[in-house]
Amino acid sequence: MTEAAPPPQFSDARPPFYQRLGARLALMAAVAMLPLGFLGLVQTQAANSESDQRANLAIMDETTRAAAPEIRLIQSAQVMVATLAQSVGPVLADTAACRRLMAAVAAQEPALSLVAYVPLSGKMTCASTGKDFDFSTNPRFPRVATLDHPGFSVNPKGPVSGVSVLGVSHPVYDATGARIGFISASMPHKALEDVGIVVADASPRDPLALLTFDGDGTVLTSSVGLGNAPFSVPIDKSLQDLAAGGAQTFLARTVGGEQRIFSVVPMADGLFVLGSWSRAESVIVLGYNISPYLFPLLMWLAAMCVALLGAETLVARHMRHLGSAMTAFAGGDRKRVVLDLKGSPAEIIELGRSYAVLTETILHEEAELENIVRQKEILLREVHHRTGNSLQLIASIMRIHIRQEKTIAVRNILEGLHDRVMALATVHMGLYETAGQKDVKMDALFSGVIRQISGMGKPTSKRTPIATDFEPIQLIPDQAVPLALLLTELLAGMPASEAQMGQVEVSLRLLEGQQKARLHIKGPASLGTAASDQPTPTAIGTQLVRGFAQQIGGAVSVANTPEAVDVTVDFPIREGFEP
Repeated sequence: MTEAAPPPQFSDARPPFYQRLGARLALMAAVAMLPLGFLGLVQTQAANSESDQRANLAIMDETTRAAAPEIRLIQSAQVMVATLAQSVGPVLADTAACRRLMAAVAAQEPALSLVAYVPLSGKMTCASTGKDFDFSTNPRFPRVATLDHPGFSVNPKGPVSGVSVLGVSHPVYDATGARIGFISASMPHKALEDVGIVVADASPRDPLALLTFDGDGTVLTSSVGLGNAPFSVPIDKSLQDLAAGGAQTFLARTVGGEQRIFSVVPMADGLFVLGSWSRAESVIVLGYNISPYLFPLLMWLAAMCVALLGAETLVARHMRHLGSAMTAFAGGDRKRVVLDLKGSPAEIIELGRSYAVLTETILHEEAELENIVRQKEILLREVHHRTGNSLQLIASIMRIHIRQEKTIAVRNILEGLHDRVMALATVHMGLYETAGQKDVKMDALFSGVIRQISGMGKPTSKRTPIATDFEPIQLIPDQAVPLALLLTELLAGMPASEAQMGQVEVSLRLLEGQQKARLHIKGPASLGTAASDQPTPTAIGTQLVRGFAQQIGGAVSVANTPEAVDVTVDFPIREGFEP
C-alpha cells in the first residue's frame, strides 16, 4: 500500500504587494500600454516641435509688431538720407539753398532733430537748424566719416541737440565718384521711445525688452533704456553673433540671470531687432522641460491605476472575503456565513454558489457522521455494560458453587477464576463509563481493578495491602484493555493465607525522554508465579500475561527470589496519547 501524500503547506504570512493580482494586472497593463505610450511620446514630440516652430514664428511676428514703429521711423530716416545723398550735389555750392532743402526734409518727419550735410572736413554749414557746427574735434566723427556705406551711430549726448540721439548716415559722392562727405539725420531716443509707448498701450502682449542694433552689435535703441540694455541680452551670445546668425528664436538666460525667450529679426540692411519675452511656466525635471510629455505619462499611470482599481473592485476584495470564509470553515468554524458578492463578476458569483453548496454538503455529511458515531458509542457502551453484567452474573454463579464446594483445592481454583471474572467485569464497566472518549484514564481504571481484586470474597483482616503509584496516563482502548487484563493476571496470584501475606506495590510511570511507559509490580513470591506444584490456572495466567504484553507491544521482565517477585512491563504509547 502506498503512503498518502502529505497535505500542501501554506504560509499564513500575507504575500508581498508585487505578488497580488492587482499589481500583476497593473504590470501587464503597463506593458500593454508601452507601445501606445511610445507612439504618444513620438507624436507629442512631433507636435511639440511643430508647436515650438509656430511659437517661434509667432514670437518673431510679435517682435516685429512691437518694433514696427521704431523700425518704420529708422527706415524712413534711411530713405531720407539716401535720397538726399543722391540729390544734394547741385545745392552744395549754395549754402542757403542747401539749408532750405535740409529744413524741408526735416519738416516731413517731426521725430528728426537734425538733418545736415557734413563734409569730410567736419565743418557743417548745411543743416536743417540753419546753424554751423564743427565736428572735426568730435571723437566719433572719424568713424562716421570713413564709412563708405550707410550706417548708424549712437551718441549719448548729441553735439548739436545735447540729448541722446541715434544718427543715420549715408555717404555723398561727387561726379567723379569720390566721397566728399555724408548726409546725417539725428533722432532723439526720447522720440523713438514715445513712438513705441503709444503703440504698446494698444497691445495686449509686449516684450520685456526690445532692442535694435546694427551688424557691429551696437545697440541703437532700447525699450528699457540704453543703460539697462546690456542686462537684457543673452549671457552666452553677443549681439554681433546674433546679427550674423540671422532670424532665430531661442531660450537663454540674460546677463541679469532671468530665463527668457529671445527672438532676433533682421529688419533692413545692417538693422536688427532683439525681443526678450517672458517664458511660460512649465515642469522642469533635471533641467529638462517635461510638460509636453506629462500627458502620455499620466495616461500610462492612469492605465495602471485603472488595472489596480479594477482588480481590487471586481476580483481581489471578493476573493479575500471568500478566502476568509474558506479559511474559517477549514479551521473548524461551522457558523453559516452569508457571502456578500454583490457587484462581483458572474464567475465569482458562481464560485461563491459552489462554495455554499460545498459547505452545505460537508455540514450535512458531518451531521450524519456525528449521528453514526453517537449511535456506535451508544452501542459500544451497551456492549460493555451487558458484557460487564454478564460477567458479574457468571461471577455470582461461581460464588454460589464456591460456597457449596467442600474441597478446598477446588474452592481455591474457583475463587481465582471468580476474581479474574470480576476483574474482567471491572474493566468492561470502566470502558462503559469512558465510552465515547478518545483515550482511557489508566489511573482510574487500575484503581477500580485493584479494588475489585483485593477485596472480592476476602475478610477485611485478610486483604492483601496494595500500594499504588499511578501517573495520569491516557491510553487508547486497544492498549488500555490488554494492559488492564495483564494487571489482573499478575495480581491474581496474591496470597490468600496470612503466612503468605505481604505488601504488593503497583506503579505506572512514563519513561523520561521517551514515548514509553512502565508497569511495575512487586510482591510476595507467590504473586504471578507458575511453579510446578501450583494449580493449572496459575500457569495459564502466566501465559495470558505474556500474550497481553504482546498485544500492547511491550516486553515482560520477571525477577524471582525465594521471598518476592518483581515484574516489569515496558511498552510504547501509541498515537493518540496526550500527556
